[in-house]
Amino acid sequence: MSRYTDGKYLLQNPGWHTQDAAWKLAHVLQSVKKARLSPRTVLDAGCGAGALINHWAHHRPDMHFTGCDISPQAISIAKQHAPANVNFFCEAWAKGSFDTALAIDVVEHIPDMERFLEELAQQAPVLILHIPLDLSFRTLIKPEILEEEYQTVGHIHFFTARYLKRLLKKRGWQILHYHYTNKYVERPPQLTGLKSRIGMCIRLLAHYLLPRSWAAFWVGGYSLMLVVKTK
Repeated sequence: MSRYTDGKYLLQNPGWHTQDAAWKLAHVLQSVKKARLSPRTVLDAGCGAGALINHWAHHRPDMHFTGCDISPQAISIAKQHAPANVNFFCEAWAKGSFDTALAIDVVEHIPDMERFLEELAQQAPVLILHIPLDLSFRTLIKPEILEEEYQTVGHIHFFTARYLKRLLKKRGWQILHYHYTNKYVERPPQLTGLKSRIGMCIRLLAHYLLPRSWAAFWVGGYSLMLVVKTK
């Protein structure tokens, strides 16, 4: 876990993914609406640079947000842009109880992920999770993709949607809502190479012609956003 505290992760990922914050928040808000939630207090565990809850807080001054992360570099960035209704802590956990807890692209980084989920559930009765589905047909035939994920963004756990849902239900938790996300399709990058353009065409065809679960397995690049009731 030292890569998150010694500055290495920030060096490899400048900005700590703040460029994705608005996109992730849109999916969080979609999940809140679909699950019919009305949170007043929100914990963002593993908040990184805090851009997601900072964006949310600017639009909802009637709510209160708390972010925590073990990285002093990330928390320093988060505090620079925090409105009055957000508090940030450079800790693994923030003390208190909350209506809803977020873990957005966090679980795949945690060595003891089941303990992490259990402790998160003790702080809020509803969890909103966003977890990449790294296991796909592509990674079966090109396992070096998973090694690249580990080296660049620190993923140490790899999931399919079926395994994720089974893992949560095994704990006796109720899945209130879930949907698939795909950053590469929803926010396509600028591509110049022919091979990259062909790959994007395949992604788009799979996204619009196949059921999401099939596209996630055959093509990859998807994550799963879940709302889970723990109590």
